[in-house]
Amino acid sequence: MVRGQTANARLTVDLGSAALYRSVKVLAAYQGKSLRDVVAEALRDWVEKQEELEDLAAMAEVEHEPRRPLREISGGGH
Repeated sequence: MVRGQTANARLTVDLGSAALYRSVKVLAAYQGKSLRDVVAEALRDWVEKQEELEDLAAMAEVEHEPRRPLREISGGGH
């Protein structure tokens, strides 16, 4: 693999459950998706969720900071 390219990245996953594997395989086939597509979608969703959680944590950190009305900050309200 060329450095910086991940198009051919591979991952081996032990789901720990034959029933889960069968369910995913059947549902993917029903929706016309490959297992690769389903796993990639799940991983993208997970990354997005982590980013959202980081945003929420950052918002919680500043939640109790003093606030000023926008007109004071922008110089308006004269």
